[in-house]
Amino acid sequence: MTSCPSCGTPNTDGARFCVKCGTTLSTAPAPEMWRAPSGDLNQTVADQTSSSTGGYAPPSATPPSYPAYTPPQNMSYQQMGGGGTDWQALGASKKMPAGICGILLGGLGIHKFLLGYSTEGIIMLVVSLVGGFLTCGLGSIAVGIIGLVEGIIYLTKTDEEFVRTYVQNKKGWF
Repeated sequence: MTSCPSCGTPNTDGARFCVKCGTTLSTAPAPEMWRAPSGDLNQTVADQTSSSTGGYAPPSATPPSYPAYTPPQNMSYQQMGGGGTDWQALGASKKMPAGICGILLGGLGIHKFLLGYSTEGIIMLVVSLVGGFLTCGLGSIAVGIIGLVEGIIYLTKTDEEFVRTYVQNKKGWF
């Protein structure tokens, strides 16, 4: 604790001003590690590097107190604990074919059959063929639009969303 030369109030070490009267306190000398290195203080960094290395400053070496990191050899991402999920193995490989079939052949429900939704696929096929015949093609157009929308939805989802929605949760429509 240092005391103020004006009022005598004790202040914490390193304080620049008195807490009571605001008088500037004398500062203690800086720790050794804060002081400038001995030698010519007027020499610039450019002078220091150009004299020893021809203008190039090599990168500093890693301090000896820090151990270098060496990654484990011959380990896969899963073995290192990456925690990733192989969405392709869970059914994400069906996303692209189902999306394209939904866009191109959506009225026939082929994209539903590819995902394993037989009931929904049969409904789309029957409505498209029989409903299209009875309504002069309006049923086929409606089912085709549904297939187009579903195909676009399939293709815009990430692999993870696609697998969770259509493979694991078995969401049949949209």
